[in-house]
Amino acid sequence: MKGIREVLVGVVLLLLSIGGIWYLWEDVLGVLLGVIPLVILFFGALFLMIGISTMRMKSPEIESWDAESGEEKSE
Repeated sequence: MKGIREVLVGVVLLLLSIGGIWYLWEDVLGVLLGVIPLVILFFGALFLMIGISTMRMKSPEIESWDAESGEEKSE
């Protein structure tokens, strides 16, 4: 019975939220149009940072930097 009650509460909340979105559609649309570009910008910056990090790790210059820093530490 507890599971059925949880599903029923979930369905009621879903219906209330759909009704609220329908009632406030213009406001919701305005928020979505403002949030979607920000989310795309965030993920674009995230993938750019991952790509730069990967390229730096594969770069042969990094290996020479590691060798040079190792020589300086031993002196």
